[in-house]
Amino acid sequence: MINYLHEIFGLDVKIENWSGKNKLPLYLRNKRDYFVLSIDKAQSILMKNSSGNFNVSVFEKEIKEIEKFSGMTVVLWLDAVSTYQRNALIKNKISFIVPNSQIYIPALGMCLKELCAGKREKVEKISPTTQFLLLYFIYQKQHEEKSLSELAKYLNLSAMSVSRAVQDLQELGLLEVRKAGTSKIVKSVAIGKELYQRSNKYMQSPVQKKIYVSLKYFDLHLPYAGETALAKQSLLTFPRCTIFAMDKKLAKTIPEEHLVEPTLISDNDYVEIELWKYNPAVFVTDEAVDVVSLAESLKTTDDERVEMQIEKLMEEYEW
Repeated sequence: MINYLHEIFGLDVKIENWSGKNKLPLYLRNKRDYFVLSIDKAQSILMKNSSGNFNVSVFEKEIKEIEKFSGMTVVLWLDAVSTYQRNALIKNKISFIVPNSQIYIPALGMCLKELCAGKREKVEKISPTTQFLLLYFIYQKQHEEKSLSELAKYLNLSAMSVSRAVQDLQELGLLEVRKAGTSKIVKSVAIGKELYQRSNKYMQSPVQKKIYVSLKYFDLHLPYAGETALAKQSLLTFPRCTIFAMDKKLAKTIPEEHLVEPTLISDNDYVEIELWKYNPAVFVTDEAVDVVSLAESLKTTDDERVEMQIEKLMEEYEW
């Protein structure tokens, strides 16, 4: 926290325990920690709310009581803040800090992460893991909240990977996060087509590499991908060889002697396997990869037939 504030303001920063806490009414002491925040010569009370509750009107009343008692302004210390919560705090001119993320202190200046020039480059494309998590929320049938541990288990990702992906999507305004005890609860701002339309500009092709396996040895149960998957759902002609998708982590399970080089053989006795940056099997529908990932994997094609069928598929897809 100290290093973050020093980096933002370029001033001396100190954070010390506030002895006045014990003289506050019980309801202001319960599940709250208090510190004296010194930025250069300006001092404020830094209040850390550990209750998990977020209520702007309650914060306003509590802040007035604390400021009256301490004679100093109060700044909230929050572990996370959603776009809605941030806007509510700013509307009511309530100062807050989310360490390493966002600051709003009118008396000293404002620094919201997405507005901090030079602190973080503008996001153009999200990472494969972040896109994988985003797909989960796009394909939700109902608008539900999920904990980070639930998401990690469902997607078979590490807790750290999910945490980073959640932070990325939160910063883009696509997810909202709240605390419930020691857990973080996540909810998307939309689902289905609406969330896809808000986020597709940040997406990228999941395909990292393509390999070719002789039909003589091919015995894997993989989802259809590429033009094969598109042909199964449209009027597109099927490609010369069947195309499948596989998590790149599983590529090592295919013996090297089973691989072929299409340019060196005259027949079509092989299949094409796209090695994906995330597991294509999680969101399979009718034995084919999910429609969003399919569209992204074919986005750079220069075949007008493919472009037309992808556009038609996305328009008619039942979210």
